[in-house]
Amino acid sequence: MSENNAFAKALHNFTMDAACSDAIRHLTDKGFMPSQIKDTLTFPAPMGHIVTVMWERLVETHKIVPDENGPLTPSPGTTGFTYETIERRDEYGRRSFLRVKKESPEEMIFSPEDYVLCDYGRRIAKGEKFDNELIALLPWPGKPVWVHSSLLKGSGQK
Repeated sequence: MSENNAFAKALHNFTMDAACSDAIRHLTDKGFMPSQIKDTLTFPAPMGHIVTVMWERLVETHKIVPDENGPLTPSPGTTGFTYETIERRDEYGRRSFLRVKKESPEEMIFSPEDYVLCDYGRRIAKGEKFDNELIALLPWPGKPVWVHSSLLKGSGQK
């Protein structure tokens, strides 16, 4: 019985990922709020899936950085570079892929003055309400995280 349940869950995750996760990531990068993303999608995605994918994307793009290393520093293994993959073909038509740095070493992702230490997880758990939909719906952890100031613009809340 649990095999069927595990298969059904895996199939559901695959379906959701194939149907809308890339669109959610793209719209998150464009600055859309969860309700705007839900209205934009043609596939009926539950709000829980939307905010989970948004959270993962914001952490992946360093708009939200867990406060694991004390003061804001890159996580171990984070180089500060972003990469892109370029496809090349040789004279016989065979494809190969190259991973290329997009930024110079001087252009680090982390600039401490662009981040604010926020403890929304604990504040929401205590019952505090927020007008900003992004703050109210994202799955904030129970410990402080560094949030890029661009996410807080217009919210008036820190």
